[in-house]
Amino acid sequence: MSLIKQLWIGIFLLLLLALAGNFIISTITAKTYLQEQLRLKNIDNANSLALSISQMPDKDPVTLELLITAQFDAGHYEYIIFQDADKKPIVARNFEDDNVLLDKVPAWFARRITLDAAPGIAQIQDGWQQAGTLIVKSHSRYAVEALWRNTRNLLDWFIVATLLSGLVGSFILKYISRPLDLVVDQAEAIGQRRFIVSEEPKTKEFQRLVRAMNTLSHGVKQMLDKEAHQLELLRRESQTDALTGLAKRIHFLNLLETQLIREDAQARGIMVIARVMQLNELNKQLGHHQADHILRSIAGVFSDIQDKYPGSYAGRLNGSDFSLLIPTDTPIDIASVDISQKLNFQLIAGGFDKIAVPLALCSFNRGDKCNEILHKLDGALAQAELKGNRAVVTVDQHQVDYVQHNLSQWRDVISHSLNTNNITLAKFPVRNSNQELLHEEATVRLQLDDELKPAGYFMPWAVRLGLMPDVDIAVLTLALAELKHHPAPLALNVSAAALCNVSFREQAIALLMEDPASAAYLWLEFPEVCALRHLEELRAFSTRLRSLGCLIGLEHVGLEFTQFGNLQDMGLGYLKIDSAIVRDIHNNASSQSFVQSLCTLGHSLGIAMIAEGVINEAEQQTLKKIGLDGFTGPHIV
Repeated sequence: MSLIKQLWIGIFLLLLLALAGNFIISTITAKTYLQEQLRLKNIDNANSLALSISQMPDKDPVTLELLITAQFDAGHYEYIIFQDADKKPIVARNFEDDNVLLDKVPAWFARRITLDAAPGIAQIQDGWQQAGTLIVKSHSRYAVEALWRNTRNLLDWFIVATLLSGLVGSFILKYISRPLDLVVDQAEAIGQRRFIVSEEPKTKEFQRLVRAMNTLSHGVKQMLDKEAHQLELLRRESQTDALTGLAKRIHFLNLLETQLIREDAQARGIMVIARVMQLNELNKQLGHHQADHILRSIAGVFSDIQDKYPGSYAGRLNGSDFSLLIPTDTPIDIASVDISQKLNFQLIAGGFDKIAVPLALCSFNRGDKCNEILHKLDGALAQAELKGNRAVVTVDQHQVDYVQHNLSQWRDVISHSLNTNNITLAKFPVRNSNQELLHEEATVRLQLDDELKPAGYFMPWAVRLGLMPDVDIAVLTLALAELKHHPAPLALNVSAAALCNVSFREQAIALLMEDPASAAYLWLEFPEVCALRHLEELRAFSTRLRSLGCLIGLEHVGLEFTQFGNLQDMGLGYLKIDSAIVRDIHNNASSQSFVQSLCTLGHSLGIAMIAEGVINEAEQQTLKKIGLDGFTGPHIV
């Protein structure tokens, strides 16, 4: 029961108790008073009428009857009786219509409130002799009516006072309980494992409660920060090279394999390997410290190139080999010149112009085999070593399986496909450890160049042209239309470009508000980069989406982001761990430790953890033991 209802009930009972006491006391007092007044009136009336009759010279019955009748009709009497000396009635007048009481006073009230005032008795003289006795009793109906009016007025005032007190009390309670709403919101957030901090109210009782919950939230945040720090150390230990900060060999090769098979990855790219020649001799000649400085300088060049090309990764394959994974449509000869120039400039600026660092570059398409790419790169690197110093050898194996477009043509074909609704959703199952369906993950297909193309084919150009908000709105519209006919949990990817677009956010909210039943089936997931670079937009948008019943999550998690302290107040429902971390995890103890810590921290916030890109039973079984809640990938059907 709400506090407002309890207040109303309390006010009603309190006033009812006051009314009952007041009614009993006032009724008894009024009844006693009225009876006494009626008794005195009876005596006065009897004496007055007896005196008038006693002064009459002729007291014949007719005259007496006329006088008594006139008195009876002029007043409000129950009866007037004139008796002779032997107490025999000579003249008697009685009020006969008792039902008149029912017209103004309820019968139940009249039965329970009876006024029995003593009649007035006076002696009538005839000279020196007693002529008879006069008995007069006033009628009590008017006193009962007055008592009823008083009671009814009291009841009316009780009703008015109850309503007025309830309304005033409601306003006062609403004002006083404003801080309570904040307390309730914070308590609900903590129940949802969102440990937010609220401003302390002025009310002392609420202030103590909010302070205690804020202390809890601070404690949890400190715990999360500590665990996140440990998790970040584990991530670096399992994924990055201690000397250069680049990705380790196993992790880099997992990133490459993920790039080749992931649905939303760019369709083509370039793989680069650079080798520092005669590293052992450099260690002997220059010393480990100077040799390490050279390696860090080369790693810095690769890191700069990684930052230049979105989605790129730099790695260190072994002591002397550095690698670059660049998802791009840039021609390989242009990329080779850019990388070679940057590397040469860095070595010359550092005074290492005599160090030989040959380069090998190989283009690739999505679907190529990782081993084949590495084999071609090894051959190209061998040729570069033969050429000597900083030679560059390229292997361009791009097969033109798409129509070449310039930017304007890309805009036209993508816009045309969206405007004509040439868009479909490909769906892949996501299952829990019991093989039960959690949801289906939907990825977009656009009709381009006379066939349906996956997201990786057109997405880089859509991002470059600012068309991703339009693509994501079209996907959301199509998904809601399908959910109307086939309601089932469905996950949609929302790009970072769409998240940062105000128009997209407003359109998305409007679409979801039009169909709240379908919105409840949506799992909306954002890429990990949103939590790194667009946290405030993500927090504000996810709050609105959760209010409409959507479940919010992050995808491709674990490559960079481990700061759960920034997520604990967002109410995320799930995280999807990137397939590059999952790959070959049954043979990688460091990755197992990292994923297990990631799961523990996620579960402490009530977040479901899902593994992406599971390709075999060994990976799935290892992930089950670690504590993953769900799985998706080629092995999950």
